Amino acid sequence: MDFTAYDYAAVIAYFASVLFLGFYFGRKEKSENFIEYLLAGRKLTLPLFVGTLVATWYGNILGAGEFVYRSGLLAWVCFAFPYYIAAVVFALFFAKKIRASEYETIPEQIKANYGKAAGFVSSFIVLIITLPAAYALSLGAMIQIFGGWSQTTSILAGAVLSLIYLYFGGFKSDVATNALQFVFMYVGFGLLVYFSIKTYGGIGEIWRDLPPSHRSPTGGAGWQYILAWFIVATQTFVDPGFHQRCAAAKTPEIARRGILISAALWTIFDAMTLTAGLYAKARFNLSNPLMAFPVLGNATLPPFFKGIFVSALLATIMSTLDSYAFISAATIGRDILSPLKTKIKALGKFSEKKLVQIGLLIASFLSVGLAIALPSAIDLIYKTSSIAIPGLLGPTALTYFDNYKISGKAALTVMLVSSGVSALWTLFKSLAESVPLFGGPFFAVEPMIPGIVVSLALIFIFVKREKAIYERP
Repeated sequence: MDFTAYDYAAVIAYFASVLFLGFYFGRKEKSENFIEYLLAGRKLTLPLFVGTLVATWYGNILGAGEFVYRSGLLAWVCFAFPYYIAAVVFALFFAKKIRASEYETIPEQIKANYGKAAGFVSSFIVLIITLPAAYALSLGAMIQIFGGWSQTTSILAGAVLSLIYLYFGGFKSDVATNALQFVFMYVGFGLLVYFSIKTYGGIGEIWRDLPPSHRSPTGGAGWQYILAWFIVATQTFVDPGFHQRCAAAKTPEIARRGILISAALWTIFDAMTLTAGLYAKARFNLSNPLMAFPVLGNATLPPFFKGIFVSALLATIMSTLDSYAFISAATIGRDILSPLKTKIKALGKFSEKKLVQIGLLIASFLSVGLAIALPSAIDLIYKTSSIAIPGLLGPTALTYFDNYKISGKAALTVMLVSSGVSALWTLFKSLAESVPLFGGPFFAVEPMIPGIVVSLALIFIFVKREKAIYERP
């Protein structure tokens, strides 16, 4: 991208504002009170709840541009619409229960219902879907454009800039910076859509220049692929970001209303990103579709506004990167390291807050490593979700319904077998794609589907068995 001094000033001002807010609330967070550090004392108001949830849930912005550029309307069908449905269902049936339960994390909830072993295993499954590798990759790509550094250096720099204030301020720093990033997101993409229309004409003028597949809601994709994304959207029900914010809300009603308002705001933001992605496809032939939004912004935005837009990209990515990194840190520190205190003496001297801070360092290292090893934002989200969701979804959902219970051993079996099937299927599918004779059409099935089928089958068997034991005279 071509930057002027005005653009650099806008981006530097954005970074300065984020770091100021992050460290300001970090300085205020002096106590060792774990609930203050992890959940901001459970005092999240409605505006802050909406700001942090909207900003956090929409972090894979370059991946969204890549998806729209490659697939057109299919991107909205797969990457937006299913999540609206999931969010509304979550708000209506789960949000209040989470706030009322007082559980701090999903693994803690699993542990309370199924025992220590199930809770411990669920920690690693949660970690699979919260490590923010996709967002570290996206942020690194933006910094590479802006600074001209290598990909590895850019990913490392982005991780440091986005996570350093979390170490001191915890969730309060996360929420405060998310609120600012929320504003940048909407202003920046509003400018991009406005200047794209001004430069290239209305959507009707570019519609005819799009390939037929991009004008179709299915985009030529098979039903399995679309169904798999609808299943991916069920990640909402076990998404630790949703859980953490509901747990931190001041009241259960704030949690419910906040999610419904957030879903409405997501539709507005998705409309802007879809429009921008279609303009990029109609007007540019890109070798790297991940750069669809930056290329469009470079071609249409005047000085200073371009800097605001780059800040919007950074804000969208950073808000999710730091939020998910903090959740990963809590999972590592609270749910993995803390239970090991009795077995590893070196951990005994650390408070739970300090263990979460150690977890943040570990999560950062793992995320950067994955971002460098698997450089596709969509693949990162799709593959990790395909493995984690089948094992976590059923057992977590059952904790909210008293009439359907399974034992701790049964829950552990569901988690290990379901996620194991999806993990192996992912491996075999990759082999089938690279070695034509391996697996044949059998492994054309998306990995998440057999995992979900196995999970539902096992849960059905275990629920029936538990009822039979309970009803036995």
